[in-house]
Amino acid sequence: MFDQIKRIGWVTVESGLLLIVLCIILNIILGQQGGSYIASVAENAAKFMQSLPPGVTVGMAMIALLYWFAKTRLR
Repeated sequence: MFDQIKRIGWVTVESGLLLIVLCIILNIILGQQGGSYIASVAENAAKFMQSLPPGVTVGMAMIALLYWFAKTRLR
């Protein structure tokens, strides 16, 4: 049961992240014709990224890469 809840949680998180990335890409492609929802999601994502200190983004990317590398090597 715990594994099923964990799996549902990860699917939800991945879906949300994909929705945000899709909105950002659509905002780049469509601009103002994309609608208010797409523009607001892209604006909020940009504000969030600008509010982070410079090293946080690079550090999180490095941690994610190391985790992925370790996970694939240990299989």
